Amino acid sequence: MLKNEYRIRSLSVELKGELGLLDPLHSVQFKITHVFHCDGLLLCTYEGYHRLVVWNPCTGQTKWLNHPVSRNITYTLGCYQDKKSHNSSYKILRLVEWEKNQRFEIYEIKSDSWRILDVTPDCILMYNHSSVSLKGKTYWFALDEKELDPIVLLVSFDYTTERFARVCLPNPYGIYRIMSLSVVREEKLSVLLRRRDALESEIEIWVSNPIDEHKVVSWSKILVGDEPRLGLCRGTSFLVDEEKKIALCCDRGICNQDTTKDYFFLYIIGEDNELTQGDFRASSTWQLHSPLLFNYVPSLVQIQ
Repeated sequence: MLKNEYRIRSLSVELKGELGLLDPLHSVQFKITHVFHCDGLLLCTYEGYHRLVVWNPCTGQTKWLNHPVSRNITYTLGCYQDKKSHNSSYKILRLVEWEKNQRFEIYEIKSDSWRILDVTPDCILMYNHSSVSLKGKTYWFALDEKELDPIVLLVSFDYTTERFARVCLPNPYGIYRIMSLSVVREEKLSVLLRRRDALESEIEIWVSNPIDEHKVVSWSKILVGDEPRLGLCRGTSFLVDEEKKIALCCDRGICNQDTTKDYFFLYIIGEDNELTQGDFRASSTWQLHSPLLFNYVPSLVQIQ
């Protein structure tokens, strides 16, 4: 799926077009500036609006919450196993940032209650970069500012233990200019990285081993691309087919036929730096939010 200009668009063969979400309070289409995917559920927010929603596009079920949404507030969705019912239940993590201070709150959908978390990571989460959910955890890029030159980390949050942990990156001491996260077949992580100190303008795409809480994360490089040809920026999103060794990237660009608007393009990166532009292109006048490309598998999971 692709989030573009307040709407979510399906790019699948079976279902094409925009998916509408009606706000029952105002009887209008809900505009979406941010979307977060977890187990077939979408957490949708609209900046400057005091409502957010957890939505299952497959069943149509929704859970609306009245809570402020702004640039310095970020929401993510994750699952945990309920100890009594042994069913999957869901929580929303709320991050509020001001002057490099970060506060975290948790919302349990089952009990319909918020509470403050008395725990913070020993680094600064880069909430304006991509984040993903996988196997009951959310993953972000983060900065360790205790170093002389702040280094980039990968940090996870476990919705069962409600604790943060560091996850190794391919280069544990790297300084990067472009970073993006993705999920491969709901079992692996993938990172797209462009090192700031690289002599050549290359992006690297790495895929992890299957994520397992009992195993150390390791990485394999599967693709290398020429960044100037792509023109990627900090808001790049991507998907990977590990077997075919190709990646689908989505980013902002300028169309030669119309330089008055930004356009969102799809690029296919193959082996040997092969680059193909996809047949999808959408215009945008919204400058603050980049498009988001993510893999969506329909699910009958209940919002609870």
